Amino acid sequence: MEKTKTRPIRKLTVLVLVLSIIAALAGCVRYEARARVHQDGTMDFALIYATSSDLGDDLGSGTKDARKVFADAGWDLEEYKEDKYTGFRAIKKDIAIEDLEKELKKTDSFEGFTIRESNGEYTIDWNVGDLKKNATGQGVSASYLEQYGGYMNFVLEVPGDVVETNGKVSSDGKTIEWNIIEMDEPIQATFTLSGGMVFPTRTSVTVNKDKTADVELLFTDVKDMEQFDSLEEMGWDISGKSKVAATQEGVDLEDLEDLLTSTELGFDGFSFKEEEGVYVLEWDASGKVMDLVFELPNEAEDSNADSEDEMILEWDLSEMDEPVSAQFEIKKGGGFPILLVCIIAGSVIVVGVIILVIVLIVRKKKNKGNGPKDPSPVAVTPGAPQQFSPVAPQAPSFPQQYAPQSPAAPQANSPFVPQSPANPASYSSTSGLPNPGLPQMGSVPPQGPNGPQN
Repeated sequence: MEKTKTRPIRKLTVLVLVLSIIAALAGCVRYEARARVHQDGTMDFALIYATSSDLGDDLGSGTKDARKVFADAGWDLEEYKEDKYTGFRAIKKDIAIEDLEKELKKTDSFEGFTIRESNGEYTIDWNVGDLKKNATGQGVSASYLEQYGGYMNFVLEVPGDVVETNGKVSSDGKTIEWNIIEMDEPIQATFTLSGGMVFPTRTSVTVNKDKTADVELLFTDVKDMEQFDSLEEMGWDISGKSKVAATQEGVDLEDLEDLLTSTELGFDGFSFKEEEGVYVLEWDASGKVMDLVFELPNEAEDSNADSEDEMILEWDLSEMDEPVSAQFEIKKGGGFPILLVCIIAGSVIVVGVIILVIVLIVRKKKNKGNGPKDPSPVAVTPGAPQQFSPVAPQAPSFPQQYAPQSPAAPQANSPFVPQSPANPASYSSTSGLPNPGLPQMGSVPPQGPNGPQN
C-alpha cells in the first residue's frame, strides 16, 4: 500500500511540479533532459529543473521534494544558477543502454520513455503528449518560454550516425534537439554507436607573439582513416592511427576561424576576431563533447574558462551552460625581462670564464719565473777541499811614465823570493815595504838581497 501511495506523490513532485510552475507564472521555468551516448554503449543522463527568481520561495518545498526523489534514486545533484534562474541539475553517468529504462523509472519522471536495439541500431521513443497537453492547457506556448528565457527541451547526443529522427539535427550530425511544447507526436530517433565522421575530442591552440597560432586536433577511437585524407589536402599534418593528431603550425590568427570552421568537424558557430588589438573568442558550443585549450603568451583580459591559469584557458564543452568567451591582447615585449635576464646571466658567465683563464695563465707564468735555477756545474777534485776565489780587483790604469816596473824573475829555490800574503793589507808608507797588490808611485829603487838599496 505504501508503494502505491508513494508513486503518485513522486509523479506530482517531479512532473506536475514543472507544470504548476508554468501555471503560476508562464514561461519562468527551465526544464531540459539531456542524454549523451558513448561509443562503448553507455550513457550519461542529466536533468535541469530551474525557476525564475521572480517566483520567490513559494515553490521551494516542491523543489526540495524533487531533489530528494533523484537523490534516493542514486543520482548526483548540482546547484544550477544562470541568469535569473536557480534550481538543480540531476546527473546519472555511465548507464548501460540496456539499463536506461530501469534507471529512469526509479525517478517516475519519464513515463512512456523506451529504447530498443536492432542490428546495431538503437531507437529511442518518448511520448511527451501528456506533458505538452498539461502545459498548453495552462496557456503556455513556445513564445512564452522564449520571452522569459525559459525552455522545455530534450537533447540527444550520439557518437555515430543518425539514421532517422523527427528532431532538429545539428550541422555536425551528432546532436538532436526537440522542443517539447511544439511536439505533436512522440519524440523519436534511430542512431548507431559508430560510423560516419569522427570528431575531435580535444582542440589545442597555442598563440604565438608573432600573431600566429599552432593548432592541434586530437581524435580517439579512430577506426577509419579515410576522413583524414581531406584534412591532409587542406594542409593538416596527420599522425597516429587509433589516436590521431592533426596539426598546423604558424597559422595567422586572422585565419584561425576559417581554418577550424572549414574542417566541418563541429566548429560551426566558432568566432575569433581582432578588435583594436584585442582578440575576442566566442563560441556557443552547447552539445559538443570536446576539450578546448588556448595557450596564450600573456594573461587573458577576461574569460569564462574552467582553468585558474590566465595564460592557459581550458574548457570542458560538455559541461558548459553558456557560450565560450575570452578576450586577450598580445603584449609587446612580454618576454623581454626573461630574455634580458638570460642575456645578463650568460654574459656574466662568459666574463667569469675569461677572467679565470687570465688568472690561471698569469699565475702559471709567475710560478715559472720564481722557480729555482739550476747552478752551473763545477768540477770538483776528489779528496781536495773546495776553494772559493775572490774576484780580483781591476788594476787602475796609469800613464806610461808611472807604470810599475816588473822585477827581475827570481831564481828557482831562491831564499830571496818574496812570498805574497794570503790577504794583502792596504798600502802603508810606514812599513818600508811595497804592497804587492798596489803599484808604487815614482821610480823603483834597486833591489838587493836585503831589500831596497839607498
